[in-house]
Amino acid sequence: MNVSVVIPTYNRAHSLRHTLEALRAQTVPGRLTWELVVVNNNSSDDTQIVVNAAAADFPVPVHHVFEPRQGINPARNAGIERANGGIIAFTDDDVLPASDWVAMIDDRMQRWNADVVGGRILPKWGAAPPKWLDTSNLLQARLAVMAHDTVTRLTGSTGIPGVWGANMAFRRGIFAQGHTFDPARGMVGGKLYRGEECHLIGELLLDGLTVVYDPALVVWHRIPVERMRRAYFRRINFDVGEGEGRVSLAPTKRHFLGAPLYDYRRTLIALRTWGAAALARREDAFQSELELLRLLGRLWGRWKSYFSRHQRKTSRSA
Repeated sequence: MNVSVVIPTYNRAHSLRHTLEALRAQTVPGRLTWELVVVNNNSSDDTQIVVNAAAADFPVPVHHVFEPRQGINPARNAGIERANGGIIAFTDDDVLPASDWVAMIDDRMQRWNADVVGGRILPKWGAAPPKWLDTSNLLQARLAVMAHDTVTRLTGSTGIPGVWGANMAFRRGIFAQGHTFDPARGMVGGKLYRGEECHLIGELLLDGLTVVYDPALVVWHRIPVERMRRAYFRRINFDVGEGEGRVSLAPTKRHFLGAPLYDYRRTLIALRTWGAAALARREDAFQSELELLRLLGRLWGRWKSYFSRHQRKTSRSA
């Protein structure tokens, strides 16, 4: 098997149906064999029905895997265990891959002699985006939009361009050598934590592996109207910060409730910056508000980890 496509999904049966139709329409050369692995991450909707219906006449084998451990990374790791391909590609359940996506993954992996490849994630807007969103690359990046148009060999795991979860592929040997997606990171149920793939990419770069961004690999990210509202960005920035706080190492120097004092200082500075921008009605006030929410979320994540550790210690000593 040349390529295994893994899709983690959680309670998005309707959206998943569109993703499966896009994958059904793949055009691949006759020599290339591939399969589809859908990982049902403890969904309570019609996900299994949708997968079974698609599998009945899908052009390649379709495997339905049920993963009860909640989180996108446990789901990805379960997909890796089931996959048979020499290349393991990942996309999401709200994504529409281009008709040559599977073929291009195989082609570009060979062309660049890469260990990891990723590509463009273009927006498929559910309605015309508001101006404040349409003109902000930073906010669009929060929606996992990656429109960079130049082939780039990556040297860092963050920034633009990057290899992001909706459009990425790895040689199987990476996982055979013990690398996995950290189950403590990434989306968990309705929590919009982020950064899980960047963490793994960073580890692979440190190990000297070749990671290439190639814009010839194209998917479209379906963005519904509710994600084009300011309330959504407030929520995701708080969740991103909480996710960062959850996985941060426990501080060894001066701290309060598990958060280092500099986190409190940064948050107070961000509060002052946002307050000044809001009072002056500056254009950057919303961006300042989002940064404040990220830092507040980071404190919240730190506090939750602190009390969780404290509770475990108390339980062990009881």
